Amino acid sequence: MNWLQSIIEDNSGGLSSIRILMLIWGIGVFGVWLYVSIHTGSMSSVPDSIITILLGTTAVKTVQRFGEK
Repeated sequence: MNWLQSIIEDNSGGLSSIRILMLIWGIGVFGVWLYVSIHTGSMSSVPDSIITILLGTTAVKTVQRFGEK
């Protein structure tokens, strides 16, 4: 579990709420996609709007990370 802790900690060693939120959002999208794909019996596509939200939050976090230094 050390790898998970290193993902959700910020530079000061505290928990980062934005990292936790991004992780939960990503796992949630994957979980819903997996459920729908299994339930329908075919690989469903993820809507473009959801992909845009995921890419947007990742980009914001990346920019924020460089701003912390």
